[in-house]
Amino acid sequence: MNPSPPLGLAFIAGALHGDGHTVKVIDAIGESPRQMNPIEFSGNTITRFVPGDYSTNGLSTSEILELVPQKVEMIGVSCMFSNNWLADRQLIAALRKRFPEAFIVAGGESISAIPEHWMQQAPQLDLCVVGEGEETICEVVRHLEQGLPIHDVQGIVFRSHEGAEPIRTPRRNRVKAIDTLPNPAWQLFPLNNYEVFKVQWGITSRKSLPVLATRGCPYSCTFCSSPLMWTTRYYMRTPQHVADELERLNRDYGIGNFDFYDLTAIIKKEWIVEFAKEIINRKLDINWQIPAGTRSEAIDGEVAYYLRRSGCTDITYAPESGSTRMLKLVKKKVDLNNMLASMTQSHREGMHIYINMILGLPDETHRDVRQTLWFLVKCSWVGVNELGIAMFHPYPGSALFDRLREEGSIDLSKDDLVLSTIRISPFGRPRYLYNKQIGPGAYHLYILGAMCLFYSTNYLFRPIRLYRMLRNVITGRHATRTERALRLVIERSVVKPWEEATQFSKAASW
Repeated sequence: MNPSPPLGLAFIAGALHGDGHTVKVIDAIGESPRQMNPIEFSGNTITRFVPGDYSTNGLSTSEILELVPQKVEMIGVSCMFSNNWLADRQLIAALRKRFPEAFIVAGGESISAIPEHWMQQAPQLDLCVVGEGEETICEVVRHLEQGLPIHDVQGIVFRSHEGAEPIRTPRRNRVKAIDTLPNPAWQLFPLNNYEVFKVQWGITSRKSLPVLATRGCPYSCTFCSSPLMWTTRYYMRTPQHVADELERLNRDYGIGNFDFYDLTAIIKKEWIVEFAKEIINRKLDINWQIPAGTRSEAIDGEVAYYLRRSGCTDITYAPESGSTRMLKLVKKKVDLNNMLASMTQSHREGMHIYINMILGLPDETHRDVRQTLWFLVKCSWVGVNELGIAMFHPYPGSALFDRLREEGSIDLSKDDLVLSTIRISPFGRPRYLYNKQIGPGAYHLYILGAMCLFYSTNYLFRPIRLYRMLRNVITGRHATRTERALRLVIERSVVKPWEEATQFSKAASW
């Protein structure tokens, strides 16, 4: 998976910059997108770890330390996903050793979920920001500058002194007027590197950036940590304000493609139609995608028409399961028939459709999986182009995480929870399961069967897609995630070894 410029960090940097502070951003991946650093773990007991299994992408810890100004007063570390924590934990320890007087803060969705636990694992942390961070981090800085009591700041977990137990303050209210938030400080990031090194997120070759049109999600899926991070309050920017941002980024940075990172990008039909018309009327030469789970009920023929005319080329649906029983259990409020109808409309307008599915949910049975397999055939029939399957792993902060922890299936005294999120291959045998009805061998076969079933029927129903896929993979002009993945496999297993063998042959001849 290719990295993306860190949108959350850009918002935080924009807020601090707008509040008059000197800010330096170290985008470790953006500075060196192709660099990989094998690392060894330290700290908690790891029971299922093979040395060499884990590496970081981007700058190494020592290289990051060299970029931190010597007179730094506060250092912020972002941890959005739990699979980053083991590396972040070592980075925090290294930062404290190099900068003993600095105030170290951490934030992000994973941090917000169980901040006390992360602070116990990283005793060098002074404070964690919980939830939205723009207003909170600015208030923390002001309190530290003015010598005010830090416990007056809402939305944080902090230590009163070194070695003390973490203290949590009351939760901060959500930002309602999100149009008034400072713009992400993209001027502080090495954006050109993402284009130069060809590691942009998505499938487009145009220069890309992530954006947010909304914040939060009004739903409470039990596998999702959003309710804890954002609550279920849902706030939308005005369509004009979002279009202004796209126009400005297109003009100032040459951005031609925008990936919307909204948790639920489309809820109100009127909003999305007005936004699409805004782009059309401004004649913006851009592409945009909705890569998050979409509420299908809002996308009818009219919406699909305006989406495609305004430059929306790709759309992702997230049914998660083809079993209505499972959807009810995880509180995923979608109607599969409505979703299929919506997919049909998106396909008719020529949009590329990607779907996300989850296998391995705790209460899933063989019958539920068979219903999911049949639903994949229906998706293939209505025109869906690509399938992504993920094995379930519990997100800290989600309802299923809390349940599994109470049942004893999660032991936070070990790092296995974090390791379960690392190196997850859709074709590999699951190393971590939270389902007692189906074994890892059966799930391995189900994953392979789902991929084979979906793509075989996809090419059977539309043979032209098979021709296009083979052509694009061979020529390297991939137009889908699947084609890009296949091209990478060919380059690594065929092209690169052939080039190395040819060079060796020439050297031997010389």
